Amino acid sequence: MAPWATALSALAAAIGLFFSATVASSSVDATRRQLDQDERQQAGRVGFWAEPAGELSETIVLVNRSLDPVTNVELWWYAPDADIDPAEHEDVFMAFSTVPPCTRMVFDHRAVDAFLLNSFGIEQGVAPLRAIQFIDSDGRQWLRDPTGLRAAEMERVDGQDVGDDVPARQEPAEHCDK
Repeated sequence: MAPWATALSALAAAIGLFFSATVASSSVDATRRQLDQDERQQAGRVGFWAEPAGELSETIVLVNRSLDPVTNVELWWYAPDADIDPAEHEDVFMAFSTVPPCTRMVFDHRAVDAFLLNSFGIEQGVAPLRAIQFIDSDGRQWLRDPTGLRAAEMERVDGQDVGDDVPARQEPAEHCDK
């Protein structure tokens, strides 16, 4: 075989290897993205927001649009001026056991204000709602805040579900996976 033919064969083989590696890399990336999407599927359907209720108060809305419940739910309020150890954290928590599937929970501002005042001495309107943390049906712990959804790094505060005593109106969630 002529030297130029050997070089041409080697070049063709190198180009083939390059394209094979590129296709394999794209396939791995697509698989990784699909696994991440599957892992986040339920957590991505859980959200919260605050609606103004008067000058200083907020009605809290928590929604689970998935077909499975989320458990060990915590609402986090940013309260650096509360009577808590700032070296430990700057948030106060309301924890409760479960948000049922396809459910929207609405916490009346009076109940939230009373909870924050009685539990932490926080006056009305001083602590904004900052985040929620919960466990999905696969046992993964998630944190959702204004920056987005991510795997939670903090352990649950404790096993006390004090929020179960705070009344919330439960209604069917819109846009639920059915």
